[in-house]
Amino acid sequence: MPKIMEAKADLLAVVRAALHGTAAPDANTFSDFSAVCRLARRNCVQSMVYLALKSQKDALPAEDFARLGKSFQAAVLRETAQQSFLCALREKFDAAGIDFMLLKGTHVKALYPAAEMRFMVDMDVLVREADVERAQEILLGCGLSLHLDNGKDIIYMRPPFLTVELHRALFQKEDDLYPHFLDVWERAVPLGAHEYKMSDEELYIYTLAHLAEHYTTAGSCFRPVMDLYLLEQKTALDFSALDARFRKMGLDAFAEKVRALYHAMFDGAPKGETLLLMENYILLGPPVQHADAAAAAARTHKSKLRRLFAAAFPAFSHMRLKYPILKKAPFLLPVFWFVRLVQYAFTKDKSIARKREALMNADEKSAAVMEKIFKASGL
Repeated sequence: MPKIMEAKADLLAVVRAALHGTAAPDANTFSDFSAVCRLARRNCVQSMVYLALKSQKDALPAEDFARLGKSFQAAVLRETAQQSFLCALREKFDAAGIDFMLLKGTHVKALYPAAEMRFMVDMDVLVREADVERAQEILLGCGLSLHLDNGKDIIYMRPPFLTVELHRALFQKEDDLYPHFLDVWERAVPLGAHEYKMSDEELYIYTLAHLAEHYTTAGSCFRPVMDLYLLEQKTALDFSALDARFRKMGLDAFAEKVRALYHAMFDGAPKGETLLLMENYILLGPPVQHADAAAAAARTHKSKLRRLFAAAFPAFSHMRLKYPILKKAPFLLPVFWFVRLVQYAFTKDKSIARKREALMNADEKSAAVMEKIFKASGL
């Protein structure tokens, strides 16, 4: 068995024990604990591994375990900072009469044996469209600074631990899933005068849909799979109703395979070729270079030339978010296309440079590999 597959099997055994609260595998059986740690970092489950194995620390490589300990300490500090901030934010939104809904990890982490096990890089909060501007003012007043506005999410940051995604909606308007979540407020459960939450069924549906979004953009996928598993294990879900919703959304095949996958991962259910392919994709990452560009090509079926053109000259709806002056002067769109191209050509921002490199190097063979994975997974 290749070393990476052994490391994946060892990591899954540790995560399985952490989720079930059972004894972790004997540390002496690990083939390469450094590889397990690297895979844990890739999937943001260092705290789970640390908590599951801390009683065996003397049997583990000191340097690797020390790194896990630092990750756990950072997770504790992050959790403390996030919870303190959320308490203050609740008070401020309530006082301002702003309806709000905390999303994803904020509620799901309560299902984990320890909150620190569920890494949450940011806090997602949905507000009604009419309250977006007032909510932004409150976040700025809390000392956060605006980082990005992509039309759906407005991202605010206050290093080292606070990142808030203020949601106008749950999906972009051009996304096929967008219309299926327009009634999110009508389906929500009130927690107070202005705070709402998703029901367990809605949270499962949204988490699965969000996983599908990440899955088809070559993004991080392991945490949502764990979330879905714990939602099934620790809440009372009506899967006949869930299946009906997924059929309307065109996600029924994917939902069925994901459910089979997490039972294989965490309950030891049978795992065939398709589930193994999905498991490897989720835990090890896409098997191609420039995976985000290849995934985009697999989804759009556009030629490389058309992808380059679309990237060089984005739609007005995207450009007006980056250059707000276009809202008042849309005729300047060609000017700002040129400005953007010059900025991207000479930028030192590594993330932009990586995107540019990926776009230029995405090839049809890689796109075909990604398309095969998506099709096998029911997408």
